[in-house]
This record gives sequence, structure tokens and C-alpha cells, in this order.
Amino acid sequence: MSNDITKGNAFHKEGEVVHLNEFCTKENEAIEEDIKTRIAYMVISNEDIKELLDSNNDKQTILNKVIEEYKPYLIKAVEKESTKNNKPLIFDDLRGVTEQIVDKKLVKLCTTQLYNSKSYGSVLKAKKYHHAYKKVLEKNLKENLEKKSTSALTFTKDSCNEIIKKEVNKTSKKLNKNEQAYIVLSMPYVYNIKDGSKTKELELISYEDKIIASFMPELIVEYGVFFDGTNNNIYNIDFYKNFKKFLKEPAKNIEDKIKNRDGLRRSKGELETLDKKTIQYHILSIDNPEFTNETKKMIINQMNNASIRYFDSKSVFIVGKDEITTTKKAEKDSKKVFDYLLDVKNSKKDAQEKTISDYIIKEILPDDNEDSSFTNGETNISRLYELYDGDDVKKNKDALPNTRFKLYESGSGTFNPFIQKDYEDDSVVGLGLGMGESGVIAHCLYSCIKMVEQLRKDSITHIDELVLDVFGFSRGSTSARHFICTLLKNTQLVKNKKREYTIKTKDSKDIFYEFFGSNGYVRIGSKTIFNPLRTDIEYINPNNNNHRVYNPFYKEKEITIESISFRFAGLFDTVTHYGIMQSNDSDDLNINFFENDNNKKVGHVVHLMADDEFRYNFEAYSIFTSINKHYYKQSTEKREDGGARFEEFYVPGAHADVGGGYNEENELVYLGDFIIEEKKLPEYLRKNIENWNNKYNWLKNNALIQKDSKKEIKKLKEETKEKEGFYYYIKNQYKLNPREDIWGNSSNWEYHLHLYMYKPKVSNKYEHVAMRLMYDKAIYVDSKTQKNRKDEFEMVPFGKFNYSFKDDETLKETYKALKEHKVLKKENTKIYKELKNNYLHHSSQVGNFVNKPSNEKKDEYELYGKRVIYSTKGKEFTRG
Repeated sequence: MSNDITKGNAFHKEGEVVHLNEFCTKENEAIEEDIKTRIAYMVISNEDIKELLDSNNDKQTILNKVIEEYKPYLIKAVEKESTKNNKPLIFDDLRGVTEQIVDKKLVKLCTTQLYNSKSYGSVLKAKKYHHAYKKVLEKNLKENLEKKSTSALTFTKDSCNEIIKKEVNKTSKKLNKNEQAYIVLSMPYVYNIKDGSKTKELELISYEDKIIASFMPELIVEYGVFFDGTNNNIYNIDFYKNFKKFLKEPAKNIEDKIKNRDGLRRSKGELETLDKKTIQYHILSIDNPEFTNETKKMIINQMNNASIRYFDSKSVFIVGKDEITTTKKAEKDSKKVFDYLLDVKNSKKDAQEKTISDYIIKEILPDDNEDSSFTNGETNISRLYELYDGDDVKKNKDALPNTRFKLYESGSGTFNPFIQKDYEDDSVVGLGLGMGESGVIAHCLYSCIKMVEQLRKDSITHIDELVLDVFGFSRGSTSARHFICTLLKNTQLVKNKKREYTIKTKDSKDIFYEFFGSNGYVRIGSKTIFNPLRTDIEYINPNNNNHRVYNPFYKEKEITIESISFRFAGLFDTVTHYGIMQSNDSDDLNINFFENDNNKKVGHVVHLMADDEFRYNFEAYSIFTSINKHYYKQSTEKREDGGARFEEFYVPGAHADVGGGYNEENELVYLGDFIIEEKKLPEYLRKNIENWNNKYNWLKNNALIQKDSKKEIKKLKEETKEKEGFYYYIKNQYKLNPREDIWGNSSNWEYHLHLYMYKPKVSNKYEHVAMRLMYDKAIYVDSKTQKNRKDEFEMVPFGKFNYSFKDDETLKETYKALKEHKVLKKENTKIYKELKNNYLHHSSQVGNFVNKPSNEKKDEYELYGKRVIYSTKGKEFTRG
């Protein structure tokens, strides 16, 4: 950060820099009159010192060279002011502000107001330069008992750019559109009235050794970028959750009011407890209510009050003299809500939660799949996104204020309604292959667009340092890694006082160049996506015909980003699965932190991996180049605070136990179809199940419970009365080809044993432990002891962690062990078994294409094999 790199007494606060000088009389006393105490100052642009900036010198060296080059300009300007018509300037001709042109550079000269103070510290405190006083000002300058006269000349980037424009007008210089104020120089000087002069002739004293130089007040923008996992989308989740909550109230009101204990209709007098402006009152108070614009207005108002958001095109309808603005989908949904509530009134439907959920999934949601992104649980990515505090630094008076934003990018296979302008059903290509318009790379491009749109909205056109905190889960972790490593391409380190990993692009390319290339756009599926920083392209002809695709960013405000710092990358269980094959994803995607010196260009990378994941389609990618089978591994590369720069930790749980996304519900898992000789559980299978469970601790006991049919077992998903255990049913099935049994008898019939594992009400609260582990890594130098927080420039700006599990002994002891990087299954077997039984999920499902188990390195008695993991270079291995 160059805000604190200065020459002389210059200090920064948000958007402003102040140059301080002390003046005194010959007797070393404070000055009462300030008309003769003056400052000469000039602004140096990036174009003035282009060659110097391209040389990659450190910022202190740049300041020293600028002073050396432009010091004569200040001296000459002061000398020109001090004479008039080849005679010394007299007091009566001295003006408060004057200007001089020296070799096409504008130098401003002005009288400076003096503060009678005891120290520089007194002035900084009075002018609210809190960070400068606390962190930058030397201790001996903070307090001094002698009274001083101090000048304080302040500059902003806007005021300095105005000087550049004025300089262009006065000198007929050609203004480069990319020219920006870069450095401001100032030199104090004084006039004394010459002894015995009747005309008050002035004598000049220039303090050439007191020249102050500072960079422009830097704009540092911090951005939290959050990539969610496959089939996870917080906007979809919120829509479904809020719609359920909204519909339940009027449905329940109607159901409660339509009948009394004797089944008789209630009188209108009994409706007085209801608000007359609600749809439930309207439907109950009229015998045969009809859907009109008035009822539509009621329903849409209630939907709005329930925080149900729509992103599709706007629509307007008329109610009396009122124009109601809404969206087309909201209008359609209001009719469906009316129909449902009317059916409740007519006893065709009820107000049970399952009935409401089923209706919303079938009639309201764009995707009627019960396992869609709308019905998923919240993930640790969306939770951390909510915790990322956009105002934290501005509340801290001791910190140098920054501008901060955050963006959430939905998971692969789902569409971001801010980009699509509507809710859409999940994409098979995005879900299955991680490709297309909702795939891994597409979400990286959307995040670039959202970032730039936010900056333009806030009128930010020049950023000195863009500080990025990037988080991801599952394929979102792949997106996070691809996003970081792609932006790191064609970059070089810059010398920075606060961060050793800050980079800038080579050849003056914009930061998104590696995503969009020299043409400024890419094609994903049927979409043309333009680089949001390319405002010079009006349109393209993708097929060399008359069809034009217009650039939505044409002639938008240009944005310059001088440097980038990847401060923190928080990754939950990287699953790539990009395309059909998984083994070559390291070649297809940019996910390697250890190539092209990338390992020197990031601050801190943490990867939590799932130790209890076994699915074939969920092969994982480590962050390390070599095979990592350790429960905890850290890199030899260290951060400036002494901590490891790269950390990877295998923690208990399946994929979504670590990254989040489960709802709290009964778990029923299909373990397989076994051909048996007799209509009973074979002894070998019983032993295999027991040995497998004893090894992996899925259930507390090995209870094997027989049911009559699949239908009976499926009921376990809804019921909670049955105890946990391995449930099975046996069915005699006909086969076209006859089969010989062990006794030599041939038959077209054979017995099949269908095996399930059932756990009632598996909690999703362990997700909070995994999230807390990541939170700690982002906050503390040493997350084990939690004694020292990271430096203010290195700490991720999370708010208070409000997902408490201190009253849960199992989760508390789990967290205690894991935060110290201990292996829970070895450290505390009792707690591990409790955790496995009550909190951890069994993600594999035989017969389910997406969730089918792996067969890799499968032991004879095991029901399935081990998860395949790859090093970041694509070397395959398994653990356990």
C-alpha cells in the first residue's frame, strides 16, 4: 500500500492527503501572521513519469526520482513569483494564490493557513487523520509541549486532476484520456519584509530541503467473491423458502376459519381477527370470490411483504386510478396462489406444510424436481457471504478506510437471476458436466461483470489496489481457483509496503484480459459475453454476416485497476468434474497455485477436504502438486506473519457436510441389490455389513431389520418413529435367462435383497463447525490458539460468528480437536462415533447416476470403494 509511502510529512486518510510544515520566527516562536508563509505545489501525472512507472521501481524510489526531476520546477516558479518587472516583489502586490508555468508544468503558489498547535499529532487528530496518527506518525512528533505554527495543505484526487486539466488548457498540451494525477509535490517558502524598505520589498527564503512528495490518496477496494457449490443458489433457496412461509399463513387462516367443530361454516363476525386488506379475508368474506386486478394487487402486496423477489421483465396493471408495477411472473404466480387458497376454502386442498411445498414445487418453481437448487439447504459459502462485513473497516478509526463490496455467484448448474433476469430451472449440462452457460467458467465471467457493474454504479473509475478475498465450495471451489489462477496469468509482483504478494498485469492489459482475450469477448454456449472493461467495442459480427451482437458496455465509464492483491482464498472440498472425464481437469482448467510463481502471488490459501466422501462423480483436487495423504499439510512457503501460506486439511464429513447444503431430515440411503439363494439374509452378507459398519462407524449398532416391500422402507423418509438401522426387503424377480442355483437347479426366478441404511433426523449443524474452521483461518495468525488476530491489512473482514454450537458437547469437542489439526477418529473415538452417527451424512447412493459410489481400492467386505483424489497436477491417489 503506497498511502503510507511518502517523502516528508505527508499523511493520508480516506480520499485525502495532507502536507504538514512547521513555521516559526527567528526566535523559534509561533507566527501570529500567516500572509507571508507560503507553499508552492505541483501535480505529476502518470503520463509525466510513464517510463519511470514502467521500470517497476519501488514506490519510495519513484518518489525520490520525481523530487530530483521536478524540484527545479518548484524553485523556478517561486523565483518567478518573487520578482515583478525585474524588480523584487513588494508586499502590496503579493496575492493569496498565484500560478506559474514552468516548461509546460503548472505550479500553484499560495498563502497557507497556520495552526497554533503543540505538534503534528495535534493537527492530525483535529483533522481526523486517525490512521495516520495511530499507525504512521513517529512517536516524537505526536506530542510536543512547545507551541508551533503548523500549515496543513490538503489534496484530493479530484482537486489534483483539475490541476492537470487546467495545465493542459494553459499549455496547449494534448490530454491523454488515461492521464491521471499521480504524485503531488510541495515546497514551503516565506517572504520577509526587507529591513528599511519603504515599499515593503520582500525577501525570499525557499526551503528546498523541506520538499514533501506523496502519491495520490489511494483508492483501495476490497471485494469478497463467493462461488457456491453445484446445484446451490441462495436466490433460489430464498425464493422457495419465502414463498412457503408466505403461502402458509393465508392457507392456515382460511383452513382454521371455514369450519367449526361441528363442520359448520363460520359467520363473517368471526373473521374480525383477520386484516381486511389481506387475500385470506377477501376469500373468506365472499361466497364466490373471483380473480380480479384487485385480488391480484392484494396477493402481490403480500408477496412483496414476504420478501419474495422477482427478476423478470416489468409489467403494469391498473387498479382504479393506481398503476401497479410488478413482473410478468409475479402476476402469473398471484393467480396460482389465488387458485390454491380457493381450493383450501373448498376443502380440495389443506394447509399442511407438505401440501404447500408440493404445490409450490409443481406450480410455482421453474424446476419441479424435488432435489433442485430451490429446495437445497444453505451452504457455508452463502453463510460466509452474509458474514462478510462491508462496513467493518470504516467503523475502525485506527484503520485506513477502504471501499468494500461483496458478490455471490451461484453454483454450477444454476443460473444467477441478476444475470439471467429471471429464475430458471437448473441446467443438465451445468450440473452434469460443469460446462455451458451455468458452468464453472461461465460463473467466473459473470462475477467479472457483476464486479464492474458495482464499481460503475458507485462511480469508481480508478482503483489503486483491488484486494480480493475469494471463497468457493465444490465446483465453486474450482471456479474460485480458476478465477484466481486465470487472473494471475501474465502478471508480475509489485513492491508494496503492506503486502508482498500484490501484482499488476504485464503490457498494461486490463485485469480480465486472460478471460476474454484480445477480441474482448468469449462465446459460452449460445451466449456472447463481453469483457466489461472493454468500452471501446460497439458490436461484433460473430459469423461474418449482417447479424450484430452489441456490447452492453460500449461507451460506459472506463475503469482502471492498477494492482490486485489476492489476500485470502477459502476453499471447501474442490470437485472439478469438468466435462466427461475428471482425470484431465488439471489440463482443462487453471487451478494450480504452484505454476508461474502463483504461489508467491497469493496471501493465504486454505482448503478443507471431506474425509468421508466416497462418490464416483465427486473426485477431488488437492491444492498441492504432490500426493497429499496427510490429514493436515502446510506449505514451506510462509506468510509475513510466520503462518503457512498454503494449508490443506481433511476433516470429517461428506462433501456437503464440509461445504454445507443439507436440510435437517431423515436419511435413507440405498446400499445395493444383492442376489441371494434363499429368501433370507445370507450370513456372509450380514458379516460384510457388520464389518463395513464397524470400520466406518455409520451407525451406532448393526441392527438389520426386514420389511415386506420397498414401499414400506420408503416411508422411513417421512417417519421418525422407526429406529436407525440397516433395512432390507427380499423380492423374487423374474429373469429372461434362467439361472442355476448352487444345487444345480435351473430357474428364471431369483431372490434379490435390496439393502438400505436409515438414520432419523440427521442434523446439519456440523456444517457450522467446518465453517468456523475456515472463519478462524481468515481471522487469526494462529487459528489453534486464536491469541493473535491477523494484521488489519491481512484479516478478512468478517463480522461476528453467530452460529453457536457451544451447548452441544459433540460439536464443541469436535471443533476443539479439529482447530488444533488433530485427527478426531484417533484423538476422541467416542466423540467421533457420536458425530458420525448424528451429524455426518452418507452421500453415496447405489443406482443413482450422480451419487453412485466409487469402486476404487474396494476391500472384499466393503460395499463400495474409496474416493479418487488428484494432485493439482493430475496425479491420482486414494486415502484410507
